[in-house]
Amino acid sequence: MKRYLYFIYYTVAVGFLTSCSDFLDVAPKDKVLEEDQYSTEAGIHGALNGLYRQFISTSLYGANLSQTALDAMGHYYTYPPTQPSTSKLSSTLFFLCNGRSEEYGAAENIFADVWKKGYNTLLNVNYFLKSMEGSTAVIGSNNKDVLMGEAYGLRAYLHFDLFRLFGPCWEDRSNITKILPYSRSTDMILNHVGYEEDVYSTADEYLEYVLGDIRKAEQLLAADPILSDDTAISKELISDFYKNRNRRMNYYAVKALEARVLQYMGDYKNAAIAAKIVTDQISNEGKTFKWTDITKVLANKDYSFFNEVVFGINNPDMLSNFNSFYNKTDITDFYAVDRDNLVQNIYAGFGDNLKAIIDVRARQWTESNDQGGSSNISYSQNGTYISNKFNITTNTNLPALVDFQPLIRITEMYYVRAEAALKDGDKKTAAGLLNTIASHRGIPDTSFYYLTENDTDEQFYSHILSEYYKEFYGEGQVYFYHKRMKSKQMFPGYGGAPASINTDAMYNIPIPNIETDI
Repeated sequence: MKRYLYFIYYTVAVGFLTSCSDFLDVAPKDKVLEEDQYSTEAGIHGALNGLYRQFISTSLYGANLSQTALDAMGHYYTYPPTQPSTSKLSSTLFFLCNGRSEEYGAAENIFADVWKKGYNTLLNVNYFLKSMEGSTAVIGSNNKDVLMGEAYGLRAYLHFDLFRLFGPCWEDRSNITKILPYSRSTDMILNHVGYEEDVYSTADEYLEYVLGDIRKAEQLLAADPILSDDTAISKELISDFYKNRNRRMNYYAVKALEARVLQYMGDYKNAAIAAKIVTDQISNEGKTFKWTDITKVLANKDYSFFNEVVFGINNPDMLSNFNSFYNKTDITDFYAVDRDNLVQNIYAGFGDNLKAIIDVRARQWTESNDQGGSSNISYSQNGTYISNKFNITTNTNLPALVDFQPLIRITEMYYVRAEAALKDGDKKTAAGLLNTIASHRGIPDTSFYYLTENDTDEQFYSHILSEYYKEFYGEGQVYFYHKRMKSKQMFPGYGGAPASINTDAMYNIPIPNIETDI
């Protein structure tokens, strides 16, 4: 017997966009679904903003699915080689990084929170879509399509990440085993014996539902301002609800999501086609997205490469989260990146002096408040670092970067296309795509880091893995990369050569007890 426990939390976050300083900074007004919220366009804006606000809770993309749990499991953060005797964060990291979350309450609770908040949020997305269908608000058809397109895109996005976390590696899937529910209605089902036969889906069915929502979102977002308005993305927050489009689920974000899903399913050819639609939109000028000017990264504190972000979310709790996650003095109680892991693994070959590494992505790292080497720990003896990627209080050069959590960046689409080229044996194209990224990160074309068509497949895939670590810190994509590739090794979080991992444990996260318990 299983239960839709997440249906108990039948609330929707609502709020109103009142000024550019309040962009997406909304919270639930109460615990009751308000039908009159959908009687005006402004009310609908508030309801949709409420959904985004749920997405950036620490249970989802404000922490667990971005900066903390997923990146820990990708072995960004340092963790003890043996189980600590304390109940501090280091204990949670030990179990997360060894794929043993079910053995430790704090680690297990992380996935329970993801499950509960994830399906609660999806229920609210469904309520939004249902309410939009019946809304009598006076709203232009194009605007209505855009709003509903965003919601369908959000539904696909979150469902896919729940699949990547709790579902099987794609090649291990069963054609008959039902693994996860795809939430598409507002029906409440409680204590329904055997309901999984009706509500759960096989892996193939589930991802077909994801692709169906993606196609629906793409159709509705044909009217997205990002396709025709040169000012749809701005370095400042604008009060116009249909601006700041890289801060919302937009047309190109949907195509990028499609590329992710198809790549995960092994359809590299069509993944590359979807990815190219996105990469065609970047240049130094005159396109929707622009390459970051590396000479201004430090001055702008632009370690997210804002102009290259296809989809991100506004998170008004970003600074408080930064202080909670990183700005502490005890290495056993915050998310620290080992200095040796950075120079020996992530930036291998660029030298031992992190501050002198020519790759501009290395500029985000700064020494933490605990440099390790203390007698009471057995790891990180050569010091630890934290990233300043999310440590932005104000930014006069790039105000829109404040409180910004990137979720999809255009560089990922280059990696999708490069993998597809490798599958076709076209190393020349793959090298060109990957070298393009290097050229926009300050790495000269004379560097050892540039690839040629004479390099081996192993060298290409090692390069792509290295790029994921350099490019996507704090975005949760490294763990998902390892799971998709079924990597048998990962970098140890405390430096040293890649080490073997228990793949069965690391890539098979148990569905939380809140769902499986009677």
